[in-house]
Amino acid sequence: MLRRLIDAFERTGASAAIALEEVPKAHVSRYGIAAPQGEPLPGTGGDVFRLADLVEKPAVHEAPSRLAIAGRYVVAPAVFDALRRTAPGKGGEIQITDALRLMLQDGKTLIGLRFRPGERRHDIGNFASYFRSFLHFALRDPDHADALRQALAEELDTDDA
Repeated sequence: MLRRLIDAFERTGASAAIALEEVPKAHVSRYGIAAPQGEPLPGTGGDVFRLADLVEKPAVHEAPSRLAIAGRYVVAPAVFDALRRTAPGKGGEIQITDALRLMLQDGKTLIGLRFRPGERRHDIGNFASYFRSFLHFALRDPDHADALRQALAEELDTDDA
């Protein structure tokens, strides 16, 4: 995905390229959500498009789509000006989504790239997804996977598990 983001960013001259993943409607309030603008860009296989808007953690009934910002970005230096002008948002934090939205309001072009089938991202935004991601990679580590499997088997075999 990162290589595709960089290529699309450079090819289109956009001010930002953002990875997007379709999520269940019930989950849109957990993410920044993108509103695509028009049809996909020609020659992109239908998964690259301009963005009309971005909304940080909208209510389900206010979400412009189910395309969640997947935490992968390629941005032009203009993002730093936008960040300086961004007031704290939800949770009292400065949200990158709000800064990117300012760039859109300034007339900058932002593009979104939809994850393709088989592409996967690992969300570490909460303990459950962090643990799952850790296990995914740890169980594939050639130096430590066997020891982890043994430890997991021992833990799962105890009475207090």
